[in-house]
Amino acid sequence: ESGGMQALCRQLSINSIEEIIALIALYRPGPMDLIPQYIRGKKDPATVEYPHPLLEEVCRETYGIMVYQEQVMEAARRIAGYTLGGADVLRRAMGKKNAEEMEQQRSVFVMGALQTNRIMEKKALEIFALLEKFAGYGFNKSHSAAYALLSYRTGYLKANYPVQFMAAVLANELGNSEKVAHFVAECGAMGLQVLGPDINESRENFTPVGDKIRFGLGAIKGVGEAAAQKIIEEREKNGPYKDFLDLTARVDGRAINKRVLEHLVKTGAFDFAGEKRGVLFAQIDEALASVAARQRDVAAGQHSFLDTLEEAPADVGGVPPPRNGSSRHADFTSAERLQFEKELLGFYISGHPMNAYAGLAEAITTHSEEQVLAEGDRIEFRLCGMVSGITKKLSRKDNRPWAFFTLASKRAALSVNMYAEAFENHGKSLGENQPVVILGTVMRGTDGARLNVKECYPLDAYLPGAVRKVTWLLRPEHPELPDFLQKLRAAINASGGETRVELAFVFAGRAAPIAETAPSLNWRVSPAVFQELRAHPAVAGTQIEARRLELKEQRRWSNRG
Repeated sequence: ESGGMQALCRQLSINSIEEIIALIALYRPGPMDLIPQYIRGKKDPATVEYPHPLLEEVCRETYGIMVYQEQVMEAARRIAGYTLGGADVLRRAMGKKNAEEMEQQRSVFVMGALQTNRIMEKKALEIFALLEKFAGYGFNKSHSAAYALLSYRTGYLKANYPVQFMAAVLANELGNSEKVAHFVAECGAMGLQVLGPDINESRENFTPVGDKIRFGLGAIKGVGEAAAQKIIEEREKNGPYKDFLDLTARVDGRAINKRVLEHLVKTGAFDFAGEKRGVLFAQIDEALASVAARQRDVAAGQHSFLDTLEEAPADVGGVPPPRNGSSRHADFTSAERLQFEKELLGFYISGHPMNAYAGLAEAITTHSEEQVLAEGDRIEFRLCGMVSGITKKLSRKDNRPWAFFTLASKRAALSVNMYAEAFENHGKSLGENQPVVILGTVMRGTDGARLNVKECYPLDAYLPGAVRKVTWLLRPEHPELPDFLQKLRAAINASGGETRVELAFVFAGRAAPIAETAPSLNWRVSPAVFQELRAHPAVAGTQIEARRLELKEQRRWSNRG
């Protein structure tokens, strides 16, 4: 799953199970240095060299490299006549670097090579030294083959049964919100939609529903297995729930307490009924009180008039609606709704916080997530997203704090590092579920690209200075064009700034003459006002020009120059 291994698989163009086995053995510290030689050998067989002609058959499948411990043992058998048991003793001695035993084995190997294949001492010692080098980090092929087979099978399932496979993967990570969020993002990258919980569709765990995946009730933080099972049992026994009040009436209050109901409401498990989450949330105490009162009446032998009828009306659930109606309660704000989803589910269901910056964030972003990981060493980047999973560490060198975290856009999530100097200067800008812009460099090594943050700022504060110009593409014949112009002028008057404003009128044939405005009409861009103006019916689109990416270090050198 790692970016480094995925990049390596693409670089090699895997086409056999043997190559998967080899990469798993090679993708570790030490043998990783041999990966370029392995890839070169596959792509150009003329570059393959064998330590000795007798070892060609042993090393052919790994292009002249000894990757496995079993190859070291077989080489000892072929070159020096070792038995398999003796070869295993040699392998252990080499792996443990036991100097005394190695000296004994060296003598045995040299004598065996001479007697078995008439190989002289000098050449025998060269081969022994080579075997010793490989044995120091050789991997057990039987282990690597087991891992490779599992990788191949899961890869096959992911490619051919993506909905079922990803539902199973998510179910396997139940309780680990960070892993769940990671795999939900993976589903998004695969084009699979993960639906929020629903008391009439959700099972206890993640479940395939057609070509989508439904979030499990038991996977909601604070709901738990027991409550989820009770809800499902009642649903299967007596049919789907009509709404929130129907559930509170039908499921034992000891199984679904106030906290369970709050989390079900906050995550949208009752959205199917059409009631707003904030309104339902405000009704929880009253609904539970009504249920408790009814249970006390039943325990005391009191029954309502309807209970005496042979058939009560179908729409009576036993719990009266709130006395004062629901209109007095406000719904959750969009930000609250998203915050609750992230907190209790581990990801966003009903939208994404970055939607508030649509158009603007994309304009100042220099790379897509895929592009930045594919870039060369020390390439600079600027990315926008939501911060999560902040983990703070202390550097080994000087015990200074640094951090790594996840930066998530609407499309993907990236792991980034903020080392000590950057953390000292910009760590205060980091906060869970906060929108930021990061500026940094790509550091490329044998394990792939690493993203190092040099600067980090709150996105709201950074945007006005980063957007150089906004061009509004307008429909000249639209009857509401004067209204848009008035609103744009009001926005500029309310918040003057550094962003240039231009007006372009879209005519037939997509011709769009541009009218520049006076510098006195420069604007301080506000994401909320920008979204409101962009949604105006007279607006056909926008073109946004961002300022050039320039790190502070660059600016210091520029000033000195």
